[in-house]
Amino acid sequence: MAEQSNFSEKSNLAEKSNFPAISRQVTEMVIAGSTAHAEAAINDTAEQFGDLAVVAVLETLEPQVAAMYLSAFDGGKLSLATMLISPRAWAASLAFFAAPWSDEMIEDEPEVLIESLFAHIHGVVFSSDDGERRSNLIHEALSTDWGTTAFAVLLSTAIDEIIELANDIHTRGANNSGTTTSDHDVIPLALEIARSDADAWDRVLFELFPDWQPGENQLRARAEVDNEDEEDPDSAYARTTHELLLRLRKQVPSSTSSTPKKGARPSLGEDIFS
Repeated sequence: MAEQSNFSEKSNLAEKSNFPAISRQVTEMVIAGSTAHAEAAINDTAEQFGDLAVVAVLETLEPQVAAMYLSAFDGGKLSLATMLISPRAWAASLAFFAAPWSDEMIEDEPEVLIESLFAHIHGVVFSSDDGERRSNLIHEALSTDWGTTAFAVLLSTAIDEIIELANDIHTRGANNSGTTTSDHDVIPLALEIARSDADAWDRVLFELFPDWQPGENQLRARAEVDNEDEEDPDSAYARTTHELLLRLRKQVPSSTSSTPKKGARPSLGEDIFS
């Protein structure tokens, strides 16, 4: 038994000694633009050392590299990395998702950026049927300012439906809600947030409606009025998708060596519709 134990420990050490080399290999491939080869290396790692080895390798990737890697895949392009990356590593990588964006792209082709962001977030969150993993992914992502903004971008594309859903959740509870007048693709994601993490749901709504005051005003869509002079002072109006795209781009770290602070946005601490 002692011999078997020593062999197992030596085997584990041998496997772990390979991880830095694999991480460097994947990083070089991603930076070179060869995500297909990086995915092949990850698949080889899984075959040789198991899924936990893949998790360990992905944990060692710099967040900006992980963002480049994962952005090449979505729900229509299955990737072992999207299914196995840890919630913490994914949340860190989201800080760099908007790094390739420019102000011109945000102005000229916002639909393309939104579609890419939706495909990425939806692809990672719903990459498996593991409810606990989905909850952890949402919790980690929405514990960061940039993750909260990224999710808010998606919800802002269906703001009327989100307001309707938010009111329904307040009335009947998250687990009994889900019926809206629309079958917009973002609704399942919104429900997943509300049902898995009430604090995260509060934070993303607060990001959407920055002037909201609990119990004092109602959530409204900006498109309901023609200009700011006509706005109801007793209402909280949603940020536009354009505003949120710009916010997300500005939240990209200015240096690859800097890591934005997590959890800077505190929980609101009370029912947002009370």
